[in-house]
Amino acid sequence: MSLMHSNPRVLKQGLLVGFLLLLSQSAKAAGFVDSLADIVSWIAIIIIPIILGIVYWQIHYLPSKIAEKRQHPQQEAIHAMCMVSRFSGGLFWPIAFVWAHLRPAIVPLSKDQVSAIAQSNKKSEETKDGSC
Repeated sequence: MSLMHSNPRVLKQGLLVGFLLLLSQSAKAAGFVDSLADIVSWIAIIIIPIILGIVYWQIHYLPSKIAEKRQHPQQEAIHAMCMVSRFSGGLFWPIAFVWAHLRPAIVPLSKDQVSAIAQSNKKSEETKDGSC
């Protein structure tokens, strides 16, 4: 018979030494896991909120960029709505997004409206000429 099987005290000491060796290896691994956890926590605390803020800012500018790309005649108003939406938590963003994709309907002017515009232009030209 071997020495371990004959003496229970040696068996207990052998198991204790083996357990301590196993713990020392996991203690070294725990240091790596701790440093990895530190890196992940810094990423979660600092980098992810910064990235989310940038994404939030870019998404709220999207209707304005679409209106500019499509040469929308009311792009300044859409841009203003994007700015208001950014500070109101995105409340007006869907309206600005739809508005950027729509073209305003062009309604032809009546003869009375055309003549009123012509008269006002004529009066403004007369006042400019008379004042110079």
